[in-house]
Amino acid sequence: MLRILLAEDDANHATLARQALEEEGHVVTTVPDGRVALETIAKEPFDLILLDMRLPQVDGREFIGQVRADKTRLADIPIVVLTGYGLRQHLDFFNRFGVRDYLAKPYDCDELTTIIRAYDHPAPGGAPHTPSVL
Repeated sequence: MLRILLAEDDANHATLARQALEEEGHVVTTVPDGRVALETIAKEPFDLILLDMRLPQVDGREFIGQVRADKTRLADIPIVVLTGYGLRQHLDFFNRFGVRDYLAKPYDCDELTTIIRAYDHPAPGGAPHTPSVL
């Protein structure tokens, strides 16, 4: 079971992702924009962040940059990105900031849960799982 922060401004996408993840036994907190996401991770512990790249207030790039620049436990929190605006343009950024997994919208909830399962059940020997681009 993971504690997941879902930062998604589209209510339909947020509901589908939250339901799929909760069915897997995860605890999901949903926030509608990047500013609220930053405030929430500062106050509550999470195991993973599921992040839409195009958010109001603070977009995905700015959010990732702020989280990775943090000198606390937040700097290493896994971030899985969701985007409907093309992944290729972000790949160098993702690699530089340690974002290993990404999903292009529209995505299948089975794809999402498969990626999240890898964080809940790490590979044998503690080795990181192979990055996914779906």
